[in-house]
Amino acid sequence: MSDDPPLGLRERKKRATRDALAGTALRMAADRGFEHVTVEAVTDAVGVSVRTFFNYFPCLEDAITRPVQENAERTRRAVLNAPEHLGALDALSEAIAQELASIEEDHERWELQLEVLKKSPALLPNFLAARGADETAMVAVVAERLGQDPETDLYPRLLAHVAVAAVRAAVEVWVATGRTRTFQSLYREAFASLAAGLKG
Repeated sequence: MSDDPPLGLRERKKRATRDALAGTALRMAADRGFEHVTVEAVTDAVGVSVRTFFNYFPCLEDAITRPVQENAERTRRAVLNAPEHLGALDALSEAIAQELASIEEDHERWELQLEVLKKSPALLPNFLAARGADETAMVAVVAERLGQDPETDLYPRLLAHVAVAAVRAAVEVWVATGRTRTFQSLYREAFASLAAGLKG
């Protein structure tokens, strides 16, 4: 008997189908551009029905930008549970870093996704949100940590927006330079630059 029921045979088959659909959609979008990819083309290539596709993803965009479950709630908990001595920016930086810990090993997917984003930049918010960088969620959790209003206070919104920009910049430079530096070093540098001007 397996010690981890979710990794049983049935679950592994479902995960393999989900991965095949997401991977095929991503490769097609990187090659053709998102606007020229259809659910039917993806399912034909994988050898499953359109109905099967929608069992896994609500839309084609999610197959490309959200290959795993959303982790905004995990990021939220990490920010709120961060040591009290950390400022909001450091708490948020550490929380997002946890979500991006596997980026080095998963670099091929990231490179394909960035190629898609270059051709279809409108996908970026969904892409970042799937990796714990959901700006709306970040505004809310920073405000909660600081005891501020997410709607009317400026700082939580400013911090969330620049944090997303830092993540994007680090990923883009990491790929553009052929991964000659580790992503984490670029990520830390980006947030250190922000910290120099954003205290609190």
